[in-house]
Amino acid sequence: MNFQTSLWIYKKELKLFFGTYMGPLVLGGTAFLNALFIMILNFNGRANYEEATVVTFVSFMTTILIAMIIISMGSIVEEKNKGTLELLFTSPITDVDIVIGKFLFGVTICAIITVFINGLFPILLYSYWQAPLYIVISGMIGVFLLGTFTYTVGLFASSLAKSQMISLLISVVIILTLWVVGYFSHLFQSTTRKVLFHLHIFSHFISFSKGVLPLTGIIFFISGTFLFLYLTVKVLESRRWRG
Repeated sequence: MNFQTSLWIYKKELKLFFGTYMGPLVLGGTAFLNALFIMILNFNGRANYEEATVVTFVSFMTTILIAMIIISMGSIVEEKNKGTLELLFTSPITDVDIVIGKFLFGVTICAIITVFINGLFPILLYSYWQAPLYIVISGMIGVFLLGTFTYTVGLFASSLAKSQMISLLISVVIILTLWVVGYFSHLFQSTTRKVLFHLHIFSHFISFSKGVLPLTGIIFFISGTFLFLYLTVKVLESRRWRG
């Protein structure tokens, strides 16, 4: 791995994102959806900060999923369609360099959304609802971990697909599968039930919105992130070998 090469890819992705309609669309759209969801759901008869906090971060959960899937769905597939991926393959750039560079870009955008787009609303929670600061911080950490994980799922889907729509579909299927398995875990025996429930994204995320930093949730999102990064590298390696 050459960090300078990964950094070059990272800067290229940032320039492309902020130099086109994608940057304003994703960041502006996320801010708009956050405001819409929170104004409709949060300030409508909420009795206390516990309810307000959970609703706020569930809104963030929805918007970060949408934003990171949109950002990642064309990350690699567009390189294929434009022919630049083959150019990267013939350059002294490894598959790990490509994936790490794109991953750093995704982490940066996720951090921008979490801190600068979502950050305004936890301030309202802290000032208007008198929500404890530790709940606000834990919720923001949960949003960032979920966003990073979602981006790597989309990156993996983009490495498999031949178009952005197929990449989007694969990402949604993976996320929905991890979303719903927990709801059906009670139908299985104890060991299988525990495994399926552990794969339930919502159960891991919701703890963060209640002021808890669950070790299982942190491990789930971080290990899932590294798993999909590894799978993306393997897909690119197989494509390189196939020519």
